Amino acid sequence: MTEKPPWEKSGSLPGERDFDPDQGDLDAQVAWKHFGGLSLADAYRKFQEDPERYAEDFMYMGGTAFAYYFPVLERYLLVTPVWREEEGVEWCQILGLGAAIQFQFTKERQPEVDELAPHVLQLISYVKESIKVHVASGHPYISSPETQRHVIEEWNALEQYLQQLGER
Repeated sequence: MTEKPPWEKSGSLPGERDFDPDQGDLDAQVAWKHFGGLSLADAYRKFQEDPERYAEDFMYMGGTAFAYYFPVLERYLLVTPVWREEEGVEWCQILGLGAAIQFQFTKERQPEVDELAPHVLQLISYVKESIKVHVASGHPYISSPETQRHVIEEWNALEQYLQQLGER
């Protein structure tokens, strides 16, 4: 029997306290308003509506909630092209997600977040390869070396941080 992908797994949903363990973090409460009570499938659909708006929620939700909803980010990163053009403007669809994930590992963590580290390292390899492929494609809207450099640096920083954690 094959195991379901992480975004199809079920289990008890994180509660409000899992989003805001310190009770009073306004950013965590916003994350609760956006994602609290949603299944992984519903959370993924919501995230797809406006990834730039919702990415920050993953920074501030408590570790238990982050670990539960991490498959939303993972699925997004696996199926979404790195760059796209919208109304004549190029933008990177994964910019900021590496930083959001790293934030979870740099604050006081839950064991559930620590357990994600090997999985996140595999995901980083995939993301970095996707970036290389898109940049090498020579597509005309992937034109900003500064943006490319910033995105690559963000994911490299996450990778280095997680590797250092593993060495401790």
